[in-house]
Amino acid sequence: MKIEIKNPKFIIFLLAFLGLWVSIELCIIYFNANFVPNSESSFCSINNVIDCDAVAKTAFSSFLGIPWAIYGIGFYLFVLFLSLFPFEKIAFFKNFKNPQSYVFTLSSLAVINSAGLWVVSSMIIHKICLLCYILYGVNLFLLVFSKLGKPVLNHYKDSFKDLINIISDKRWLLIVIFVGLLSLTTLITINITKVFEPPANNNIQQQNMFSDGENTYQPHGNTLGTKNAKLVIHEYTDFQCPYCSISNSMMYRLVNEIEGIRVEHHDFPLNKQCNSLVQGSPHKDSCKAIYYARAAKMQGKYWDYITLLFDNQENLPETKLIELAKSINLDIDQLKKDAYSPEVKAGLEADIERARNFNITATPTYIIGIKKYEGIMPYPELKDTVLRNL
Repeated sequence: MKIEIKNPKFIIFLLAFLGLWVSIELCIIYFNANFVPNSESSFCSINNVIDCDAVAKTAFSSFLGIPWAIYGIGFYLFVLFLSLFPFEKIAFFKNFKNPQSYVFTLSSLAVINSAGLWVVSSMIIHKICLLCYILYGVNLFLLVFSKLGKPVLNHYKDSFKDLINIISDKRWLLIVIFVGLLSLTTLITINITKVFEPPANNNIQQQNMFSDGENTYQPHGNTLGTKNAKLVIHEYTDFQCPYCSISNSMMYRLVNEIEGIRVEHHDFPLNKQCNSLVQGSPHKDSCKAIYYARAAKMQGKYWDYITLLFDNQENLPETKLIELAKSINLDIDQLKKDAYSPEVKAGLEADIERARNFNITATPTYIIGIKKYEGIMPYPELKDTVLRNL
């Protein structure tokens, strides 16, 4: 059954309008993330992976000194112009005979660019920008609907033919040259002035958060955040729990963005070998991982080590635990000795007993103020919960 689209121009218009709106939103996110100190997280900053703000802070968020979002605004405005302007009714635009083919040709380039950015997102920075993914879809649909009514090669041929006819007209040639020179001058000026380049101290607060000295955010033992906190967050995790890895990243972010809080990390291994509150052992390496993490705490590198555990949580045999310890220069002989010490096992038992009192049965679980929250929360929701309790 063949479906006929009677008015592809209208659909192209709607898609371009959606693309324009999303691009403007991405511009706002880029500006807030890079130029507004302590700005609120955007609505699409959900966790350590799905995070538009984090993507906006990478070098891949711009090209030739200009944010991709601004290129997007220009592209979708031009597509709107092509879909709305009555070229056939104005003699001066007589050579613009195939505007739908121009949309198809430009959309082809946009889809290729989208594919490249998707590869960067998935394989290089390992962050997902939901709004960017929406634009990838918009570009693909623009390509599909602008193709309707004509073979693919004919679109490219007609676009090229019209371009030749346009620049053959001296008036249009002068306009093309003027626009080209203006664009080049603008690009050079932007790169000289670095108007869109984030300030050098953009991430100073985050970089210095764990520096030596009297910094109130210095990690100490199993705590992270302000020493004299107005609010303490108790976090119960398992080092092989995927959502706990996300939670760990969110804890770092919380103490960086909210003053007056402290995070206290507690262990709740989903392994009956060291936790009598669970029935099975879905995470076979979690007990040893906890022993080694607590041993690392004795050498003052608890948070460094547990972050490595979360980053490598798929496979944590003892050989891997030792390899990770070596990477942060822990004393391995002492680490092995401490890992199986009575002190370490007693500390874990105390955490499990505390979990029993709170009726904790899953990870991650948070005790914020006097209320228990089970399961991972989107970061904006977690942050709002903390702020309400403050």
